[in-house]
Amino acid sequence: MRLLPLLLILFTLPLAAQQLNIDNSLPRLTVEGDTVDAHDGRIILFEDTYYWYGTSYGTTNGFTTANHYVVYSSPDMKSWTREGRLLPDQPEGVYYRPHVIYNAANDNYVLWYNWYPQLWDGQFGVATSPTPTGPFTIVNDDVQMFRSEVGLGDFGLFVDADSTAYISYNTIQNHQVSIERLSDDYLSSTQENGGIIAEHSEAGSQFKRDGKYYLLTDVTCCFCNYGSGARVYVSDHPTEGYTLTTNINRYPGRPALVLTDGVTTGTSYETLATNDTLPQSLVALHPRPRPLNQLTLSVFTGNRPENCGDVSNPRVHPEIGTPEFTVSYWDFDHWQEVDSLKVERNGTALRQTLHMTFAPVASTRIKLTPRPGYPFPAIYPTELTAGDADAENELQVYVTGHDIPQPPIVPAQQAYVMELPTAEGTAYIWMGDLWGSASDNVKGHDYPYWSAPLEFLEDGSILPLEWADTWSVDPE
Repeated sequence: MRLLPLLLILFTLPLAAQQLNIDNSLPRLTVEGDTVDAHDGRIILFEDTYYWYGTSYGTTNGFTTANHYVVYSSPDMKSWTREGRLLPDQPEGVYYRPHVIYNAANDNYVLWYNWYPQLWDGQFGVATSPTPTGPFTIVNDDVQMFRSEVGLGDFGLFVDADSTAYISYNTIQNHQVSIERLSDDYLSSTQENGGIIAEHSEAGSQFKRDGKYYLLTDVTCCFCNYGSGARVYVSDHPTEGYTLTTNINRYPGRPALVLTDGVTTGTSYETLATNDTLPQSLVALHPRPRPLNQLTLSVFTGNRPENCGDVSNPRVHPEIGTPEFTVSYWDFDHWQEVDSLKVERNGTALRQTLHMTFAPVASTRIKLTPRPGYPFPAIYPTELTAGDADAENELQVYVTGHDIPQPPIVPAQQAYVMELPTAEGTAYIWMGDLWGSASDNVKGHDYPYWSAPLEFLEDGSILPLEWADTWSVDPE
């Protein structure tokens, strides 16, 4: 009679811990079936429980004194229990972005928050609790930072391996982003600030991986339902020396689907402006870095100016122009021109083929930019392939330039980057709010988006985000 319960334990516990499954296509629900109303905060694992801290907006527009902080708990990031309000007796004001970290030296949980006694008079508050669910007691509702005089806005907290804590934040004036170290008790700032890293940006999130410090932030947007970008800054120091590498939540430009459809003849082409000072380019993405040493570009050579009525000109149409390109690859934080470029040109009726070979490069992005001097205002590419002609064309091609918008990949506004312990090591999950996603148009019901684990290259750069309805990992 005792064997059945033992078997249930043996089979149930491993299965329950086997996978963590995330579904971005559905709202997150509580165990009672209510929609989780927690936004612009973070999820953090304390011991064996996930805690989701966020701002509750309910049916408001988000700019009211009705905002308040909440926390939900879950054993699996799927079934959430509402634990209650963090600051039940908060002073009147508008509240955003709660973040909670644990201080092992004092054995307490520390809440930092951004609030406005009056919009937009931004300041930071700090509170403590002996438990991760609170309620929290306010220690200081006007923490002085190095840049307090120009107003305090969005922020994020990060605790390093040596237990030193840092705050990345932006000001209200010009939304200037910087990082400074907190005191040992995490209740104030040392005002040791590393200087301005970015401007006109917000929602910064800092983490560390393989000895490198990362800060993700992007251009300010106001509950944007089109989503924000996610610029990646990397440094060897926690507060300074950050280099902008790429934006993992922006497409390079306008999709050029006709360049990968297998059709090289006819008028199925893209238009590439050839302004000598502000030329447009083709940027080709492929899923994973692999050695690449050749490209083939097909160009439609029709659509040239006609010679109409000039009987002294023996030509009806101008001679076919031969476009030349600079070929570059993305090298961590800049475009680098390829070495040993050779071009073989073949022409047929209304079409030219440029077969380009160069020294092998391992990059996920290749750019073709027209060289100055092309005699016509536009080039009309019809197809771009990488590698051997018989190989499957995995490229995604975009037309990019100063006047071409770069839309977000995931239409979410960045909230945080979660460090998630898994069986294969720490995974980094990009978190955002899908503003305007709730079918009932209630802000508090808008969906969150949690990315699949970010993918890092050998040089420390991060591959672009990809939308994933569902994904799974094995927990630690």
